[in-house]
Amino acid sequence: MRKEGRILVISPGSGLTPEALCRHLVERGVKVGLKETCFGLVLEGEEEALRGALEKARELDRYGVFSKPRGYPPGDPRICRASKGGSPRMGFHFLDYELEKLPLIGEALRELEEGRGAELKGEERRKLPLGELKQVLAEEVP
Repeated sequence: MRKEGRILVISPGSGLTPEALCRHLVERGVKVGLKETCFGLVLEGEEEALRGALEKARELDRYGVFSKPRGYPPGDPRICRASKGGSPRMGFHFLDYELEKLPLIGEALRELEEGRGAELKGEERRKLPLGELKQVLAEEVP
């Protein structure tokens, strides 16, 4: 099996810290490489071990720990900020944007699991007419 990289991102609404998350995973004996970051952890290891690490991470905050694939291994000189003059890493600005949305996503996941908001009633659930869709798409986002 080949090694993969994943990023564990902690939602800003969570009381969890990268240090606490890392300690939790180490104490549970996960067999992956771990690196703390300002937004969570970078993990590297076999796919099965990464899946187990994610399950263990979500024991601490089920709706506040998110995972996404990482394209490069930790310390890769092609993107390492130390070798690139300290500029932000590729994808950092998008990750920063995603962080703002995580509390909303976490709350939506909680509601789905609890069965709230899963069904819309009568008139609320309908196809959006093409004209309305064009109008929504044409509106400028502040």
